[in-house]
Amino acid sequence: MSFVGEQARTTDARDALPAHSWAMHVGPGLISTATDNDPSGVVTYSLAGAQFGYDMLWMCALSYPSMVAFQLVASRIAAQTGKGLTVNMREHYSRLLFYLAVARFLVANVFNIAADVVAMGVGAQLLWHGSVPLFAAAFGVLSIALQWFVPYARYARILKWLAACLFAYVGVTLIGHTSWQTLAFNAFVPHITWRGDYFTMLLAVLGTTISPYLLFSQAEQQIEGNRPRAAGADRATSNRQLKKVRGDTLIRTVLSNAVGLFIMAAAASTLHASGHGLANAYDAASVLRPLAGGYASHVLGLAFIGTALLALPPLAGSAANAAVSARDRLPGKQHNRPVARALLVVMALGVSIGVGLTLMHVEPIRALYWSAVLNGSTATPVMVMLVLLSMKRSAVGDLNTHWTLRALCWLATLFAGAALAAEFACKWLF
Repeated sequence: MSFVGEQARTTDARDALPAHSWAMHVGPGLISTATDNDPSGVVTYSLAGAQFGYDMLWMCALSYPSMVAFQLVASRIAAQTGKGLTVNMREHYSRLLFYLAVARFLVANVFNIAADVVAMGVGAQLLWHGSVPLFAAAFGVLSIALQWFVPYARYARILKWLAACLFAYVGVTLIGHTSWQTLAFNAFVPHITWRGDYFTMLLAVLGTTISPYLLFSQAEQQIEGNRPRAAGADRATSNRQLKKVRGDTLIRTVLSNAVGLFIMAAAASTLHASGHGLANAYDAASVLRPLAGGYASHVLGLAFIGTALLALPPLAGSAANAAVSARDRLPGKQHNRPVARALLVVMALGVSIGVGLTLMHVEPIRALYWSAVLNGSTATPVMVMLVLLSMKRSAVGDLNTHWTLRALCWLATLFAGAALAAEFACKWLF
């Protein structure tokens, strides 16, 4: 660690470290599907299907427009201001509200990193057996090394094929005894049960579909994409760039949500249909047995490792950038150095917590699920700040966000707040 830090200080070339390559072009396709559906997402969708059958499929379908809207709003703000979401929020909101939002973001991301580290340890055990804590520590260190020394795009081209394991859930749904009429109906017609565990699961699904870290990363990608021509960029150039971002966002989001829907449907057609719960990783692997047979555990293990290694860079990178941008006003390459150091701190903390959870024998399924619940329970303030920011002319200038985007963002924000209030009411008032 000290050697890496010393190398970062020796040359200007090291200012643009691969450690922040999460902010480069992460295009549509398998890579985006994996970052949107990390192990926490896979487990959450599986639990939702196992516990409630097809009743929550509508979350995957109906959240799609709002997911797209939030990502486009984040891109528009970054394109107009040339600054990330953290800097924009710092400039336009009170210090107390801003620091509360950043603190929430950091806590949720670090816990998500820890949960994904646990998942890598479990995935390795499913493949090779052995010690989960040892595997978790080894893969955590591997992720840090990859982020520091290897550009993200380079190793993502390899790891994306591990993420292809997620499409096994599509196969399970296709060959299983699935009622397509029931699936289609539940995908577009909300079915709400007034129970505390239902609303908790709803928050978990929300936390893994509209993840704040993806919005912060989206803004940084927009900045990186505009940087080579920032000095001479005109309105037409910005509009062309935003049009390309819109197309990419529409494609990768529908792919991500479709995979989430099929994970839930596969769990519903296997675990829920047989009355079997999901208590551990082997139960989660059994969802894939109709397609993979005796190799179901291996497929899930590869999916856990591949999706976690792809998701950890944007998780850690967005958290590090938020932490540094909350107090640092250094421009360009001068900003990269403290971000790189903060990324190492965030990753080290997440890996340490993850390994600690395995040593305490915390059930990995619970850790992954509660990571999604934490994201869903604390996302509302960030969502409110983002949609209000999109309405400030001082933030977006004449590049006004279309009213339909704002309406979709407000709809998702109000729904998230209502789900949180309903969960509180069910658990504490009734």
